Amino acid sequence: MSTNNEQAAALIAAGERDLLAVQLLNQTGRAPHEVIGFHAQQAAEKFIKAMLVINGIVFERTHDLVRLYRLAEQSGLAIAADVEQLRALNGYAVQFRYESCGLVLISSQDCEKVAECLQAQALAE
Repeated sequence: MSTNNEQAAALIAAGERDLLAVQLLNQTGRAPHEVIGFHAQQAAEKFIKAMLVINGIVFERTHDLVRLYRLAEQSGLAIAADVEQLRALNGYAVQFRYESCGLVLISSQDCEKVAECLQAQALAE
């Protein structure tokens, strides 16, 4: 297995752990929204980065999903997620990780759907 394949597999496995957290938290119906958003953002980030690695696209260290989306787009890789939903998830990466938030930027169900969509695409690459 090549180094790129190993790195992509590690990113996908890490993203799947975050996605599982999102799914389990959503099942409880009691989880804080910002915690679900954080794990969804993390899953999305790892799945997008895995696709970039698989396609040999070099990226800088960032948590910005829109930046990663645009880099993929500029490199000819279409990401199967809505850029506005990715933009909404960005808020959960840092801003709401350490504080409670009454503001819902994207629904918990959409958080899960975005992450699942990206997981499916990463696994198909």
